[in-house]
Amino acid sequence: MDLFNSVVIHGGEAVVGVWELIVAVFGWVFSSLDAILNPVLSPFLALLNPICTAIGDVVYAVLSPFPVWVGLTVISAATGVVMLIAFRHTSNQAAIARIKDEIKANLLALKLYKDELRVTFLSQARLLWAIVRLQRYVLTPVLWMTLPMLLALAQMGVRYQWRPLRPGERTLIKMKFAPGAGKSALASLEPHSGLAMEVGPVPGGDLCVWRIRGGAPGRHVLRFHVGGETIEKELVVGEAFERVSAVRPSGRWTDQLFHPVERRMPAGSPVRALEVVYPGVDSWIYGADYWVVYFFVVSMVVGLVFAPVFKVRF
Repeated sequence: MDLFNSVVIHGGEAVVGVWELIVAVFGWVFSSLDAILNPVLSPFLALLNPICTAIGDVVYAVLSPFPVWVGLTVISAATGVVMLIAFRHTSNQAAIARIKDEIKANLLALKLYKDELRVTFLSQARLLWAIVRLQRYVLTPVLWMTLPMLLALAQMGVRYQWRPLRPGERTLIKMKFAPGAGKSALASLEPHSGLAMEVGPVPGGDLCVWRIRGGAPGRHVLRFHVGGETIEKELVVGEAFERVSAVRPSGRWTDQLFHPVERRMPAGSPVRALEVVYPGVDSWIYGADYWVVYFFVVSMVVGLVFAPVFKVRF
């Protein structure tokens, strides 16, 4: 029993060690990639996000007379068709067709010559190689579509993930400082009709927090004063389905990608990000987190249904 326990313990430690090594390697790869991409993508997104937000506002203004779930369904279905057309024109359809024919031929060989070991092994090897080659032709258009898809999802997220703060409803505002800057920065929030201050600012390391209640309905601009610098943050109060920006992002491209509405923080600012903790939208279809599942299910089903119409193979 002692030997068994020792083997289990050392085996568990080995698994944990391997996992930590994998996490460290992926962390290093991502950090290196981020350091390379950020100088290029951060200013690019700073220019692109306002354009995408304006387009999103127009689209949702057109859909505003309909129920929210209808708008989400229409957008999901249209995205499925657009992705299908984009896949057709960014992929090598002839090569995909040839490889799929190879896969069918090798599967047929496995069925017909199952008693011939040599033929079976060769067919299995050819089948695996064909599948690997197929991934290359499938992943190429996926990479082309990744950024447009993330931009579209970000615009959907600011509408379906959160809802406006209701009048009288409590929430928090969080100001995140750059490392070390929170110890010396003094932050204050100007009084505003859009909120009622309850507690704050409450400092704590690199974080400063206010507890507020929703005030007058509307789209408000809050002004924070930090070390002689004025930083603005949007606050939306109301009952309707509206776009809300939970976070004014830092200059990192990943932050700007997922929080596209407000301008990135100025370079050199002691504040890294400014967040209003909005409640999530409550719905099984278009509510917080559920909207993503609904979007992918509808867009994929539409893509599969219309694939023969547009003669797309994948």
